Amino acid sequence: MRFDWRLRDGIASPANFVLLVSFLLSFPLILRLTGALAVAYLGPQSPEHTHAFLRLCLVLTGFLWTAFIIAFAGVRNRGAITLRQLIGTDWRGTTGIAAHLGVAVLVLVVMALIGNASAAFLGPFQHDSKAFQSMVAQTPTEAFAFLVLALSAGFVEEFVFRGYIQRQCQALFDNTALASLAQIVIFTYGHFYQGWLRLIPVILIAVVVTLTALWRKSLIPGMVAHGLGDGLVSFMFFFKHL
Repeated sequence: MRFDWRLRDGIASPANFVLLVSFLLSFPLILRLTGALAVAYLGPQSPEHTHAFLRLCLVLTGFLWTAFIIAFAGVRNRGAITLRQLIGTDWRGTTGIAAHLGVAVLVLVVMALIGNASAAFLGPFQHDSKAFQSMVAQTPTEAFAFLVLALSAGFVEEFVFRGYIQRQCQALFDNTALASLAQIVIFTYGHFYQGWLRLIPVILIAVVVTLTALWRKSLIPGMVAHGLGDGLVSFMFFFKHL
């Protein structure tokens, strides 16, 4: 294993990599400064709930796309790889598309199993569950805002973590396992606001989508599964109320 801090084989410059990681690590501070988590202290029936919920979605969605812009700019400026190559869109015809979508469905099922098992085994120990119930969409407007956030997370988080950071850490350490570990740690850090116990399913899901990206050499299955998995709450809301 070697350590190349100059990222000679990286897909973006060291300065861009430091900028992106620093921005990602600033996430807790941004949540505090924007008051994005205020919705957790409001009851679902509170007249202020919608305003606070939309602010949460706006802050999180804005944060995600800012991270994407930083990563995308770094990739474009270095020019070592195209966007299509980074995402892995060489599907080799209809068969390739079907294979990726089939893997996406499988990943989505695994994510659902992880989520259900976590709820069953860890639920009794999550004493802040009522607070997080306030962070569930209660109106069509809230559900739509959350769906935009969920689909953004599916695309951006896979692009940034399983794409950009994975490849940058690979160039940094010249070791796939270590690169994956570093990427998963940074990804998990961004979910600390959800509480320690909720990090367990986050880590497991991160491992699943990382292995999928490495196996398929494409971010597409993870993007599809991640976006649909995060958006399931909104889909269920529309199914029940519309």
